[in-house]
Parts: sequence; C-alpha cells; structure tokens
Amino acid sequence: MPVTRYRDIADMPEPARAASALDGLAAACAASSQSRAFGHTRRAPRGVRRFRSIEDADAHRQRWESAPADANDTKRSRT
Repeated sequence: MPVTRYRDIADMPEPARAASALDGLAAACAASSQSRAFGHTRRAPRGVRRFRSIEDADAHRQRWESAPADANDTKRSRT
C-alpha cells in the first residue's frame, strides 16, 4: 500500500465515513445474533492462578480446554 504525503491538511481528501450510525448498529446486532447462533461461549475463570511449574500450568489449561463449556460457566443466581 503506497504512502501519500501531503504538505497541508487542506490537500488531504476527506475520510470515508459510514452512511449513518444506524448502519453500524445494524452490523453490531447482526454480529451479536450470529455469535449467539454458534452456541455457548467459554469464559476463562476470573482471577490470577499461580502454579509451581510450567507443567502444572499446562496441565490445568488442558483440563480447562477439555471440559465441557457448561462446566466452566460460573453464573451466579440472583436471589
């Protein structure tokens, strides 16, 4: 991609802008509904975990990746 240099800001072309803010909102909604169609998303557990070795950390990661997605969800019920 070539680089174009300008001596003055007045020489620069106007940037391309979206037709309207609603176009961006529609794209965001479409992406959101598409991601829900793929199913359950995985969330990493909150916080920082410390391990004694790289092997322990790797074993923990492998267990987490092989567990079903529902088992990793820690949604708190509101009562």
